[in-house]
Amino acid sequence: MSFARLAAAAVVIGLGLPATAVARTPTAPTAPTAPSKASAVLGVAAGIAQRYWGTVPCGGQVTIVAQRPLTTGAEPGTDAWVTFDSPSGANDLAAPATTYSRCTIAFGRSRWPTAASMREDFDMLCLTMVHEMGHLLGHAHDAMPSSVMAPVFTNYSAEPAACRTARLR
Repeated sequence: MSFARLAAAAVVIGLGLPATAVARTPTAPTAPTAPSKASAVLGVAAGIAQRYWGTVPCGGQVTIVAQRPLTTGAEPGTDAWVTFDSPSGANDLAAPATTYSRCTIAFGRSRWPTAASMREDFDMLCLTMVHEMGHLLGHAHDAMPSSVMAPVFTNYSAEPAACRTARLR
């Protein structure tokens, strides 16, 4: 898969099912394909997040995309973010999480520009996946630095044990 296609790689998570890798292009519907290296790494991290929280948000449909440019309005240094629709408006965490739809977790390309960088920095990628999935379950940021919902990770104290166990180096 070329870098341009890899940048559009996505993983779609089905409720209670293992992550299924698909390649997405903006203009055409797609069917499941063999996972790219990036979507395989993201799939492992998504599976850990699902086990951590004990559920999959958004009615079981979450699109995970990688190597994205920083979204408009995001703070510099943002590594990942979520987007979703709710009856209260786009990205409104005050809405009940059960009403979220069109859910996406996006990983920025500044920290993880390649599949190799995702594997090398898997601990932080995995922790970030757990954090972002927490947002799609309705969890806001937590002021405790050792929480997976801390707004900024300054160390690995919040890292779930499953992320350490599954290191992909």
